[in-house]
Amino acid sequence: MTRFRYIRNGVKRKHGIIEGVLPLLERISAIEGVEKVVPALISHSTARGTKQPELRFQRDTPSGFKLLAHSKRSIQEIFVVVTESKKEEVKKELEIAKGLF
Repeated sequence: MTRFRYIRNGVKRKHGIIEGVLPLLERISAIEGVEKVVPALISHSTARGTKQPELRFQRDTPSGFKLLAHSKRSIQEIFVVVTESKKEEVKKELEIAKGLF
């Protein structure tokens, strides 16, 4: 039971999540084949970011994908853990849903 203590709606919430990104992460976790969404390192940017949070695809990882969340002056790494057999399907869903981000 303690293993999943910090995961709610498929999103790990032990550490901070930049403002406005949580609803986007919950939408991603609802995609079939996504096991969990793990927000990671938050960096601060000197460039002015967008007022609306935005997710960008970074790269494939052995367990899924790495996304970058941009909001105001912050950037956060987001790791999406995906079932191996559904990896390509989830990638297509993320590209289709990009208009929602």
